[in-house]
Parts: sequence; structure tokens; C-alpha cells
Amino acid sequence: MKTRLILIFVVVLLGVAQVFAAGAQVIIKLEEKIDVKEAKNIAKFIGGRVLDEIPRQHLFLIEVPEKLAAHAKFLGVHSWEPNRLVQKKLNAVNGLIVSASTLTPQWYYTQPALTRIGRPAAQLVSTGRGVVIADINSIVDYGHPALAGALTSGYDFILGRPYTILPSITLNQSDVAFLDQSDVAFLDQSDVGFLDAALTASGADAATTSYLTSSGVTAVSASTLGPQVNQAGYSHGTLCAGMIHSIAPDSMIMPLRAFDDNGNTDLFTLAKAIDFAVANSAQVINLSFGLGSDSDTVHTSIQAALNAGITVIASAGNENAAVAQFPASYSGVLSVAAVDNSDLKASFSNYSSSVDVSAPGVNVISSFPGGYYAVISGTSFSAPIVAGEAALLRAVQKDPLTGIPLNSVDINALNVNYAGSLGTGRINLSRAVGGQ
Repeated sequence: MKTRLILIFVVVLLGVAQVFAAGAQVIIKLEEKIDVKEAKNIAKFIGGRVLDEIPRQHLFLIEVPEKLAAHAKFLGVHSWEPNRLVQKKLNAVNGLIVSASTLTPQWYYTQPALTRIGRPAAQLVSTGRGVVIADINSIVDYGHPALAGALTSGYDFILGRPYTILPSITLNQSDVAFLDQSDVAFLDQSDVGFLDAALTASGADAATTSYLTSSGVTAVSASTLGPQVNQAGYSHGTLCAGMIHSIAPDSMIMPLRAFDDNGNTDLFTLAKAIDFAVANSAQVINLSFGLGSDSDTVHTSIQAALNAGITVIASAGNENAAVAQFPASYSGVLSVAAVDNSDLKASFSNYSSSVDVSAPGVNVISSFPGGYYAVISGTSFSAPIVAGEAALLRAVQKDPLTGIPLNSVDINALNVNYAGSLGTGRINLSRAVGGQ
């Protein structure tokens, strides 16, 4: 029986392998009735190797050593797909870095964007205490003062990857995806003498400009911080963590590094990060990234999270288009679009019937590596605000999947060209948790 099973899988892999070039990676999901130990026997039999595995999901990352010619039926295999490289998409906007050394680390909690969505009143009801939020992102600055006490143990899947996909090897398998609005061109303020001038150059709105000027922060020259400042993933994780903590300050953030500083990862790494969140009892997962095309592997992992009762939040994307982005468009995932401080759709935000809610995502202020802060835009930063809201609701035994959309503010009249495409409206934290 064992030999027969191996031969069945060999036929399957022969059929799969012919699609790929030498050294390509294939993600295979076995049927649950199949003993997972057989995967290593199969790979060994054809001269390949198992690179990695997610046993709880019957997922295996297998390297196919050479081009093999045959046709196959998928006996014993639930699904397979190439382990595509997930790359950043250039979508630059101006961002501004500031220093707030004379202020308390949480000074940005009172910014206009958060006041508008009812944060002050919501904090009287819930602060997210006891809720664990997994943020699948790039690396986080653990030493940032604004994040002190906010981070629980996580995992670095970039350093822990057993094998790295090279773009030159997988060019035809590349999935052009991105950490939403992560490729931010931070303004170099070396030639700007005053904060007001820098804010004007960055396109900050009047409310944010007034808030920053009165707070007493100072603009920081991006060039003095080094070239890594403008890498796609360098600050992304820290910025998202800062947004989560500002909404749910007593929740615990589980930082899961699945993207490198250039904003790159692969499908299997994303699946491992999601599986880690499930295995380690996260109650909310934030996904501030988008895939340009669907992935069975990622979808399967997210469905496992949903089946475990986890609330999953994802950003709708920054293409200013009515396009489906994954994982935001998956059923059961709360998809978040971005609006500005006047509740108008952000110029870059995607919009569609698959969007569930909208949240601030223009000129929001959050933590930046090195103890700095940044004024930044993108649906990447709208999603963690909603992830924080989900923690607020879970802490008071309310269902975020229904509670967040049902308690949003209708903004269709302000966005007549996008009516019905920005979800049920702009979130309202206070209303959602039962505050005033």
C-alpha cells in the first residue's frame, strides 16, 4: 500500500514539475487522510526534497530538482501551486518623519484622525485588555518608546526561512503584490527650515498640520537616517504596530516578520506566519498587504484562522480602483478602505462591493524606527486601526465581524461617486463598543 501511495504521488509530481523550471518550489496540500510522513518519501523518491512544512494544514514546500515530463491526475493531493515570490509594488507618496523627544511616547494618540473616530470615548469602555493581535508584517522596532509593553513574543520568518526564492529563478512565477503604500518616499527635510514648510511639501491636511505644529515636534531629515529609510518594508511593521497600540493600548501585539526590508516574501512564508498566529492563540490578525492574484495556500491558511474564531483584518489596496485584492476580498475577512480626515475617500484607496468598512488612512501619525514618528498614508495603516477596534470589541465580548460594520458612520453622501463601495461607512470606535 505504501509503495502504491508513493507511486501515485510520483505521478502527481511529475505532472506538476513539467510546468516549472529547474529548482522551482511547489506548495502541495495533501488530503487529510494521507499520512504526512509520505511527503518526504515522495520527494526523496524523485530526487527532490521537502524544504518546509506546516503539518497542521498538511502543507509542504517541495523543491522540484529538474524538469520532468508526464501527465498526472491529482490523486491524494488537495491542491498545489508554485511558491510565488511576493514583491512590493512601487506606489510612492510623500511621507514626513518627525522627532518628538520632548513629548510623551503616546503623544500621537490625540491626533485628529483618532479623535474623529471616537477614540477618547471608546477608551472609557474598552482598551483591548487581554486580546492578542498578530501583525504579519516587516520587522518591528522593539525598542521604540511608543511600543513599550505592547509587544508579546513573535517570530522572524525571514531569518527562519530554510530557503530563499530568488527573483531571477522565479520570474515567471512572480506575484506582483505589495505592503500597501509601503514604498513611501520620505521627504528629505535637509533643505527645509521650518516644520510648516515641510508639512506643506508633504501635503498634510490643515487639521494634521495644526496638530503637529502645536505639539512642538520637529521635522527630521530622511537622509540623516540612512538609505534604508526608503526601503519598502523598513518602517512598515513599526508604523502598523504603532497604529494598533494607539487604538487598543492594553492589547498585546504579536509581531510576525514575514516581509524583508525590501518588502518581499513568498506564499509559503505567509502561510507559516498565519499558522503561527493560529497555533499561538491570536484573537485578531492584521494583514496590511495585498496579493495581485489569488493563492490557494494563503486562502487555506486564512480559512483555518477564521475557523479558529480569529478576526482577520486586511487592507483593501492602494490602486484607486474597483479591483479585488487578496486577502481582503476573501469571505469572512474584514476589508478596509481608507478615508481622509474629512471622511472623503483617499485618492489612492481601492473601492468595491467587497470593502466592509473605511478607516482613517491619510496623514495618520504613528511610530517610526529609531524612536521617531511619521506622518503617513495608505490602506496599510487603515487596517491596523480596525484591527485595534476588533480588539476593543473582543475585550468586551462583542463580535467584531458584525459590530464594526453595523456601527460605522454612513459617508455615502460625502462620496457620491463611491456610494456602496466604501463598505458600511467610516468606523466609529465609541459606537461600536457601546460608548457615548
